[in-house]
Amino acid sequence: MKILKLFAACTAAVALMTGTASCGSKNSGENTDGEKTELSTEQQRKMEALEKEVENVNKQLPMEQGNGLKLTKMEIKDGYMVSYATYPQDADLEVSDSPETRQAIVESAGESAISRLKALNLGLKYVYTEEGTDSTTTITVSPEEM
Repeated sequence: MKILKLFAACTAAVALMTGTASCGSKNSGENTDGEKTELSTEQQRKMEALEKEVENVNKQLPMEQGNGLKLTKMEIKDGYMVSYATYPQDADLEVSDSPETRQAIVESAGESAISRLKALNLGLKYVYTEEGTDSTTTITVSPEEM
């Protein structure tokens, strides 16, 4: 079995995070303890741009990512940029929430995207669901791991 390195889903997230836009309405974020934190004016502008980009990407979904992997939804939730994906039961993939996989996510996202997320104290989260089952695996990269 191949271990799912998440490069395909990261590619979609990176494409999303490298553009610019403006719209939205976030006034606060959450720190890693789940406490509400106020965003600066500059952070609010960046968050609004990111929210608009997520909205635009969602209009194009689902998006085939290769090996049967489909990106189905993206959102900013609870301090994370969350990507939801499905994969077929017969796929030769193993979803692994290992330190190596989390490191591969960070490396494949690229410095620009990671900097952008860090400026907003956002981590990355991938939720993978095997089609036709309730089997879900979540891989989380905290802002501190980036």
